[in-house]
Amino acid sequence: MKKIISAFLACAVMALSLAGCGGSASSSAPAAGSASSAGGSTAGTATTVSWWMDLQNMASNQVKSFSEHKGWQLYEKNVGVDIDWQEPASGQSAEQFNLIVATSDLPDIMYYSWATSYPGGPDAAIADGKIVALNDYIEEYAPNFSAYLDAHPDVRQEITTDSGNIYCFPGVYTYTSQDSDVWQGTIDREPYEESFIGLVVRKDLLDKAGLDIPVTLDDWYEALVAFKDMGIKYPLSCQAMMLTMAQCFSSAYDITVPVVGYDIGNTAFALKDDGSIFYGPAQDSYKEYLAFMNKLYSEGLLDPDFMVQDRTNVQSKVINGEVGAWVEMMPTGLGNLRRQVLADDPNSEFYPVGVLNPVLEEGQQLVYKQGNAAYIGSGAAITTSCEDIATACRVLDYGWSEEGNRILNWGIEGESYEFVDGWPKLTDSIVNNDQGIAPSEAFGVYRNLNGPYPMDHSQRLESKRDYTLQEGEVDENLKSLDLWSSSANGTVRAGLPSTTMLTEESAEYANAYNELSTYAAEMFSKFVMGNESLDNFAKYQDNLKALGLDTVLQLQTTALERYNSRVQ
Repeated sequence: MKKIISAFLACAVMALSLAGCGGSASSSAPAAGSASSAGGSTAGTATTVSWWMDLQNMASNQVKSFSEHKGWQLYEKNVGVDIDWQEPASGQSAEQFNLIVATSDLPDIMYYSWATSYPGGPDAAIADGKIVALNDYIEEYAPNFSAYLDAHPDVRQEITTDSGNIYCFPGVYTYTSQDSDVWQGTIDREPYEESFIGLVVRKDLLDKAGLDIPVTLDDWYEALVAFKDMGIKYPLSCQAMMLTMAQCFSSAYDITVPVVGYDIGNTAFALKDDGSIFYGPAQDSYKEYLAFMNKLYSEGLLDPDFMVQDRTNVQSKVINGEVGAWVEMMPTGLGNLRRQVLADDPNSEFYPVGVLNPVLEEGQQLVYKQGNAAYIGSGAAITTSCEDIATACRVLDYGWSEEGNRILNWGIEGESYEFVDGWPKLTDSIVNNDQGIAPSEAFGVYRNLNGPYPMDHSQRLESKRDYTLQEGEVDENLKSLDLWSSSANGTVRAGLPSTTMLTEESAEYANAYNELSTYAAEMFSKFVMGNESLDNFAKYQDNLKALGLDTVLQLQTTALERYNSRVQ
């Protein structure tokens, strides 16, 4: 287990990362460099740029390359520059990124998690002559992006290094303000911390047991015991990675926990009210959390395979009727699971609903919740191999224009989407497509999933909607997302802002943190599964200190101070 966790953590460090109302997106191609295609910029003469990006940022399995993607095809046509796509082999982006940046012949544009994947971070990549500081180019060659940064200084802060270098065109989650009656364009949409994972329970089983939706930890214990008494084989089943990513149960104790096997956003750390940093697995209340989890495990209420199974295993058990509650991640969707169950048994009462994370006592306000940072950590950097930086900026800037941004988020007006009462909606040809595939898959041929532009949350919701529902039926997919994202589920995103270590700090931090996190992950499984007594928790805390906890916290605190001093 220790070797497995160590390997996952190593991968996480290297491979972390892992949508405006107006006229239609024209399918006619302006002349290269024209004002209409690039927000007013006429700089740059190159007709082709090379762009390296992982296909995991695509939203559909129906196309095998960005060059086949209808949205990107129109994007290229409108901007008047051909994109020579360079896509790493599936599952090999981290290895291929390292191999490419070790050479002197780089693609013009590389979209990746530079802040976490390049040793020493973006400042080191600039000092090493790998990527270009964009400060002097953005205002002149990227007017749309420049205007967005002026309107949203928090995004500027996220992509500015401690030395003051802007190093990328970022991927940013955005949403139409809840105060707005109309869908908002690119520059008006607010940066958004998107939650997409949380607890799910079978309401039909609760109804049979005469129980309400569980609210407190005691309610959850009562419900899981009732499921077991009904003969449900796995009252609570989950993948440890998703359980911890959703901060299930731990948030009741006002702590955050690291994601088992893949610490997205360093969720082991979080900010206190006074702005200081704490490490969740070292807190006294972490012992109480472990005790609750051990109670579920030892009494047969938690799936004994939770540390080793994957998402497919969990969903198979759910579809087979063996599970009472689990942790779900969109976009699979509760509706999709229900359809699969009903396909085998049309008379099944199977009805899953998303629920809030539990509290210790009713009335408690949860603080920490799962959520992506608005800046998703990946961005498109322009490399020093690029001979026409102006053209590369213009190509990237088009994604921040109203027209280009709608293409990447929604595709082609009249084909993949249309405006209904001022809001973009999927067309019938997408929802009821001839291929017989899910609307999200058909839509994915037109829209991109993640990339260096403002990603529209309205579009992401459309792709997760359950289109099989009859009028008046509740869309549990969207209801769940609303719950998990609500302030009732927490007011602060688990994790830290985009802090970075200086080159001279990186080795010391990595050495201490890797040992610390590997040990904490190993002890998490031992405490929960009863292989280590919680009577030894104080000794465990001492061992964390011996492994460098104070050093890690001090380096993170210093990095946070630098982050707070960046240009805003």
